[in-house]
Amino acid sequence: MANKKQHYLYMKLNQLKLRLLTNWTLWRITRLVLSLVFIVNGIIKLDYILLIGGVFLLGHALINACAACAGGNCEIPQNKTYE
Repeated sequence: MANKKQHYLYMKLNQLKLRLLTNWTLWRITRLVLSLVFIVNGIIKLDYILLIGGVFLLGHALINACAACAGGNCEIPQNKTYE
């Protein structure tokens, strides 16, 4: 039973590592930079709304998610080529 849980955890950590380290597009980098700017400004000005917005954007940038694309609805299907 413990081995099964360890395997599941290992697989989830590998998926998370892949998600964090791959598919860095210009839009994802922009979200990351803007989130850091919002977080720093929110801390400096003690503006909690700005801070929450920055943390929200940071989460989206790190896991490469979009609020408007729930469930992967915005994904473009890859064409399979057959030879």
